[in-house]
Amino acid sequence: MAWQWKWREPSILIQGAEGFERIEIPVYRSTGGPIFKTLLSSGCRMDCRYCPFAYFCKVRRTAWRPDRLVRVSLQAYREGLVRGLFLSSALYGDPERVSSDIIEVAEQLRRAGYKGYIHLRLMPGTPPGLIRRALELATRVGINLEAPSPSAFQEIAPSKGSWSLDIYSKLLYAARIARDSRRVDTQLVLGASGESDEEVLRLVETLVARGVGIIHFSPYTPVPGTPLAEKRRATPLWRAHQLYEALVLIRDYSFTLRDIEPALTEHGFLPPLRTRLKEYLAQLHPEWFPVDPTTASRRELVRVPGIGPTTANKIMKARSQGELSLELLRKLLGPRWRKVQRYLDLSDLGDN
Repeated sequence: MAWQWKWREPSILIQGAEGFERIEIPVYRSTGGPIFKTLLSSGCRMDCRYCPFAYFCKVRRTAWRPDRLVRVSLQAYREGLVRGLFLSSALYGDPERVSSDIIEVAEQLRRAGYKGYIHLRLMPGTPPGLIRRALELATRVGINLEAPSPSAFQEIAPSKGSWSLDIYSKLLYAARIARDSRRVDTQLVLGASGESDEEVLRLVETLVARGVGIIHFSPYTPVPGTPLAEKRRATPLWRAHQLYEALVLIRDYSFTLRDIEPALTEHGFLPPLRTRLKEYLAQLHPEWFPVDPTTASRRELVRVPGIGPTTANKIMKARSQGELSLELLRKLLGPRWRKVQRYLDLSDLGDN
């Protein structure tokens, strides 16, 4: 599979009641560094129609004892094999109980002096008190939306609770308590419910505005034996990549869904592009250009292909200090200059 290169299984030696034992652990290569990524239990009572751990799937079920998981996590961290732990679980019991068990692992780690990264994925319907406690202990906390709307969620996870009450509202509560958009995340199973990119982006725009800054798009892969396997095709990776680009534009570049809409097909999808989405949008919005760097707002600057938030801030700082010149602009942009200059009105900077 395309994502297999991101995984490896190093082994560690831990001491148990009967002596030393060597254990292989699943390590995911995240953008911030290697993470010990695991489920507390793969036993599940849910009937999610896309999931390999649904109760009707014939798979080997495993579970960690919390104390054992804590020992393994500490040892892997001390040996420098991982920078932290990502812990989720299948729903083997009541959501409150499962979330409590997940949080208990984090509590034991912190009591043991663990200073590393902890990412907890809580269950639908987790009570507010447990969400608050998770945020006290963890670096990041998430609740998976899975689908962009209640009707889409009902189609793929009919027994997992109310999308609006048990998941969406809990996610927004976590964002409100965290007061830091990078500390709260969610995930969509992209393509499982037949949703359009327009539906996804409408949700993305709302979530970002409400303080959820990390949204994962997991491309749907049919699992033999699950009800959706015969109904939905696998979602191509390029679709997820383009939606990640759109998320960044909305979250970090002040783009809106209205800005992106001209790129959507009549059925509400982004077409497969040979260029970056930002450059494609620049072609579709000639009215945005040229941009005068001596007067442009931050939003106008970051819409220019090749100018990001950091560069835009530097341009505006130099401008406010009366130091902006053609020479400084070229220096700030470096090798991007050739691409950027065709979107700029440089008449007020002269030849200096």
